[in-house]
Amino acid sequence: MPELPEVETIRRQLSEVLLGKVIKNVIVLRDKSFDGDPNSLTGRKIKEVSRKSKVLEIFFHEEKEMVIVHLKMTGQLIFVINDERTQKLKNSKTQDKGNLLHERIVGGHPSPDWVNELPSKHTRVVWNFTDGSRLYFNDMRVFGWMKMVNRNEYEKEIRKTAPDITDKDFTADFLFNLLKRSRKAVKLVLLDQDRVGGLGNIYVNEALYLAGINPLRSADSLSDDEVKQLHSAAIKVINLGIRYGGASAADEKFVNISGLGGKYQDHFLVYQRAGEKCRRCGSLIEKMKVGGRGTFYCPKCQK
Repeated sequence: MPELPEVETIRRQLSEVLLGKVIKNVIVLRDKSFDGDPNSLTGRKIKEVSRKSKVLEIFFHEEKEMVIVHLKMTGQLIFVINDERTQKLKNSKTQDKGNLLHERIVGGHPSPDWVNELPSKHTRVVWNFTDGSRLYFNDMRVFGWMKMVNRNEYEKEIRKTAPDITDKDFTADFLFNLLKRSRKAVKLVLLDQDRVGGLGNIYVNEALYLAGINPLRSADSLSDDEVKQLHSAAIKVINLGIRYGGASAADEKFVNISGLGGKYQDHFLVYQRAGEKCRRCGSLIEKMKVGGRGTFYCPKCQK
């Protein structure tokens, strides 16, 4: 599943191609993948592509409604600049991915669909724009969704949810109060999206390592200084993830809207490094399961 840096990368790149587009129509190929009346989107002009935690938000000019998108495990957004030219490139004996990428760009879970004929068997929703371009929402395992929501009601509900780790409300004091109320393993608390928005397995592993905290430590056992270190570490790894365009780890597949993998995996300190030497102390990185999730840590550095 794409984590916050991956979704933020997709958001930034979608903003470059979707702003100002006018919707010709929206075709829903699987009812459960789209909640709302797609016909009411006809004629709407895209004003902004934003994000809250792992949810993409699409705003329209002078409209009370908006669309939110969650890619979940295998969601994929494919923006096609020109379907006719894309098909010519795909069918050409001399075509290559470099040329195809100029006409078709994709973000989310990588699959052959990004170079195959569209719509594919995994296509759930198609947005047709008045300039001939299209946005395809593909989802192999159909956990992802698009929803139309009232903007005012949505914003009221958002104010009730846990702060996104990139929000100004995610302070060291907030994290301290959150952890002090739980005896669960600190890793489980950080992964709980109802408590902290946007932190996923990769970045929690990395943050706990940077802070020198064992993933199994009871959340309420952390000292003030440890919480401050963890707060700084969490923000640091998220910002690094965004800087490097997300992570395309072997078990957390992701490609950005240009069809390319992120680069943060080249900078992992512990994630997927079991059996390799800790870059601090030289001990071997170990792997265990915490809450069913692969957990990587240094037994010497993380206490």
